[in-house]
Amino acid sequence: MATETPSDAPVDGLVGKALGIIKKKGPKYSLVSVFNVVFGQSLIVGFQHIGVGKAASNALAVIISAIPAYYMSRAWVWGKRGKSELKREVLPFWIFVGIGLVLSTFLVAGVNTWWKGAHSTEMPNIITNLLNIGAFGILWVIRFFWMDRAFHLDHHHGHGPLDVLLDEDEPV
Repeated sequence: MATETPSDAPVDGLVGKALGIIKKKGPKYSLVSVFNVVFGQSLIVGFQHIGVGKAASNALAVIISAIPAYYMSRAWVWGKRGKSELKREVLPFWIFVGIGLVLSTFLVAGVNTWWKGAHSTEMPNIITNLLNIGAFGILWVIRFFWMDRAFHLDHHHGHGPLDVLLDEDEPV
């Protein structure tokens, strides 16, 4: 009689669901994120190179890079085609973009102000990139599960962006 080892044992509940989603969609989500990081960081560098301020470079890069990230995630990661649904797909995605935009822009502006006071020079441009990556890195995992849930709720129930996390009765 074969016995199950801990690595063979099925994982039930929330952890099991999460691991299943990560195995299925995580690699594609990661590739979209890698593209978006490279694209967004290139935009930050480009904007700073032409003289746009650090916080404005960050904000412009976030807004511009979010557009292809949304469509790539929607089509490739979650397999959605056709018209986007405002409450289930667009709003939750842009809420996270907005949170990341505010967080990263405040970090860039705040650290730049501190840097000028502490060093009497402009903050090195690379720090803008690192702060942007850090702010969005914090949101990356949360957004993966939120968007996975948003793209798989039954559209007949009229869910809003917060209902995505609160509705336990919907299938994932």
